[in-house]
Amino acid sequence: MSGYPYSKHISGLGALIAVAVILLIPTVAFAVPGSGEFIAHYSGSGREMTELYNLIAKICLAVLIIVEGVLLFAIIAFRRRSDDDRPVQNHGDLRLEAGWTLAALGLQIWIGVATIDVMFSTETPPEDGFDMTIIAEASQWDWDFFYEFPDDDGREPFMHEDLVVPAHQNINLIVTSRDVIHAIFVPDLGIKIDAVPGRNNRWWFRADGPVAQVRAPDYATVGPRQEPYPQTRSARFRNDRYAAADRVVTGLERRVDFLGWTRDVGEVSPYEGYNAVEYQGTCAELCGRDHWDMYFRAVVMTQSSFDRWVDDRLSAVDEPIGEAVYARRCASCHGDDGTGDDINPSLVGADRVINPDRINDHIEIVLQGEGQMQAFGPVLNDAEIAAVINHERTSWGNDGGTIDADDVAALREELGLEPRPFMAAEPTPTDELMARGERIYQSCVTCHGQDGQSYDPQAVPSLAQNEVVVAEEVDELVQVLVQGRDSDQWPGRKSPVARSMTDLQLASLLTYLRGSFGNDAPPVQPIEVTDIRDDLD
Repeated sequence: MSGYPYSKHISGLGALIAVAVILLIPTVAFAVPGSGEFIAHYSGSGREMTELYNLIAKICLAVLIIVEGVLLFAIIAFRRRSDDDRPVQNHGDLRLEAGWTLAALGLQIWIGVATIDVMFSTETPPEDGFDMTIIAEASQWDWDFFYEFPDDDGREPFMHEDLVVPAHQNINLIVTSRDVIHAIFVPDLGIKIDAVPGRNNRWWFRADGPVAQVRAPDYATVGPRQEPYPQTRSARFRNDRYAAADRVVTGLERRVDFLGWTRDVGEVSPYEGYNAVEYQGTCAELCGRDHWDMYFRAVVMTQSSFDRWVDDRLSAVDEPIGEAVYARRCASCHGDDGTGDDINPSLVGADRVINPDRINDHIEIVLQGEGQMQAFGPVLNDAEIAAVINHERTSWGNDGGTIDADDVAALREELGLEPRPFMAAEPTPTDELMARGERIYQSCVTCHGQDGQSYDPQAVPSLAQNEVVVAEEVDELVQVLVQGRDSDQWPGRKSPVARSMTDLQLASLLTYLRGSFGNDAPPVQPIEVTDIRDDLD
């Protein structure tokens, strides 16, 4: 029996399978979580990135179909048709090969230019500046958001567990970490950037508001509309067409339905009384065992609702609630009822928890950890540690007395730990700044000398006891290093050597200069450099 009919049957079946696979690829792609239309549609920069992604995805799909189609055609058209048949042997076509090479090159260049264009558009700070700054601080396994307002705003900074922002305002988001590498990710708003210990990464965005009934100046109802829904590039500016329109926004448009294991969404959202929309945020880095549990709400409010929410926050009790801290930090090991398990000890009736004479032992184990227990000293501030300890000492039938934040601060100092007062960002240790700064300074010794004494004081200033270096405020020194300048104190021309440095690198260099060569000025933290650079911009 000849093998020809069988071979023909096999080749036909293979062709059908190949066609089916090609047709199913787009369907499978849209079935992948995160591939839908909801991604990054609610901020201007997010829409730009989404449009670029969708365009590149379509190009890749078209290239796939063309390549697979040509391959399938070649398989069928040039197949061996019988045992005696020898297909035509094609060894290349210079025009064809040069054509697809140039086409691929041109396509890659175009994609590169389009990508760089979007990168510049989304990463360049807005021309009209920032309306407010929020510091996102990650830790295992939670987020804290520190709210800062312009100096002329008059409102005090505060800390909150969710990212809450006013709509259509330029938000400067500074992202850092207290322990390991994390990554803040809010897909609906197009926010994604790493949180690195000792380093301040930046992201800025301008979020759309909740859906509104937009009325024209004559108050004739136009109908529902995203308020406003600016197109690409105009997202950072107000939409003048609707600036004078009467907008009516009522209630919470949308709320999240999942916040991990340790944060129950509850039957009623805490933002139910505001005109707002909720999105889900999380950590996008594999940062440890409970990485999957690092969810938070990203809430966008109308300006009036945001102002009311801030007033509500500032008028509320600022001290953290011990039960909430325990649920977020401790319940995963010790249980909701404090009974622990086979590995983690019970807190119910434990001597260290109920004995008034062992209060410091209780504080110390929370600060420094013990065995497999994590040290929470670098993660929680003094008020949070006091709150959770008080919760443990007065719950589940325990009656071990209470403490306050001052008790925690005193024991921190006694143990030689870095201070962490309520609502303060974790400082980078001075020793770490000095060591890093010393390495960076090696690039400066050619002019300023190993001992800070320049070889030519007429051309290069000495750094020892220099009044700019040891000044109480480091604004001028930062400006000199970042922007460069000519002056009497800095003879000759000072190049902007720190323009490309990160805030941590520059803070480390400043700390080293202010603590070396006989200088005895306080260290400089990265967040201080961040604030000064913002003013310089």
